[in-house]
Amino acid sequence: MKIHHLGYLVKKHDKALKEFEKLGFEVTQDTVFDEYRGIDITFLAKEGYVIEIVSPKEKDSVVSELFKKIGNSPYHICYETDDIEKSAAELSQNGYVMWEEPHEAVAMGGKRVCFLVHPFMGMIELVEAGE
Repeated sequence: MKIHHLGYLVKKHDKALKEFEKLGFEVTQDTVFDEYRGIDITFLAKEGYVIEIVSPKEKDSVVSELFKKIGNSPYHICYETDDIEKSAAELSQNGYVMWEEPHEAVAMGGKRVCFLVHPFMGMIELVEAGE
């Protein structure tokens, strides 16, 4: 698996986007609304590093409760994998717990993603490799 991006949770999406741009990040994918998860997502990049800005758009979004606990903060590393089921199973054998089963993600062009958590690592995301 290779690193795809770092997920950054924010409350004020547009304001955070402007701050990342001030730091030299450039938008690589305009903001999209993920209706399934109730979140806005924008991808930015700088010097090969990719950041995913995530903000709750609905009060019952998948990150609303998490935001109440951690506020504006990096909260996951996403890894690209050739076999999402196999990678998730291997991680589960190593103490990771499935937080969200594989499901299509509009911000990833319809590729499936899943989220797992570990008591010593926090949250990670897996995304299917490919076009």
